[in-house]
Amino acid sequence: MIFSATNFHPSVDDGEFKRQLRLPPDYEMTDEVAANAAWARSWFASHARPWLCAHPIASCEVGESEVAIAGQVLTSPELTKRFQSAESAVIVGLSVGGEPEMESAKRWEADEPDRYFFMESYATAAVEKLISEARQRLCQWASEQESVLLPHYSPGYHEWSVADQQKVHTLLTQGGQIPGELEVMESGMLRPRISQLVVFG
Repeated sequence: MIFSATNFHPSVDDGEFKRQLRLPPDYEMTDEVAANAAWARSWFASHARPWLCAHPIASCEVGESEVAIAGQVLTSPELTKRFQSAESAVIVGLSVGGEPEMESAKRWEADEPDRYFFMESYATAAVEKLISEARQRLCQWASEQESVLLPHYSPGYHEWSVADQQKVHTLLTQGGQIPGELEVMESGMLRPRISQLVVFG
């Protein structure tokens, strides 16, 4: 692994939190909105267990509509286009853990839709920050290797089916034990749900 971090709490700024809440950037959080936002931040800091890790793979082969990485053929015209200049790959796994998902479900069952929405939004914003953190670390690592990191892509994005999630998960775990729980269901969805598998060239 290039890096493997557990209980890593990303710093979610108000702008990203507002975006996930579908609020205008200049919206001023007051009263109940501010209270719910503060609750989500506080609960997440105390109970969530985010993690992230990155596994390098020395080579890849690019075909007409697929990319072969360490024996796994990833079928995606968009990924293929992005990997035209790639010589190797890095597989990243990250998650906020299962705790936020369980808390949001608990709030929904308790007929507290606002708390449910704020927790879901904050956890999603945290995943975006984890991706940003991974990108920063990998840019530094790539620079030390005299390489350039290409933009990331994930199963479920445009022209890449979530059916490839299991293949990407297999590539990640080839690098050793990952620092948190992450399972790919038959549907291609991840468990914990607020997680992501990411491929960099």
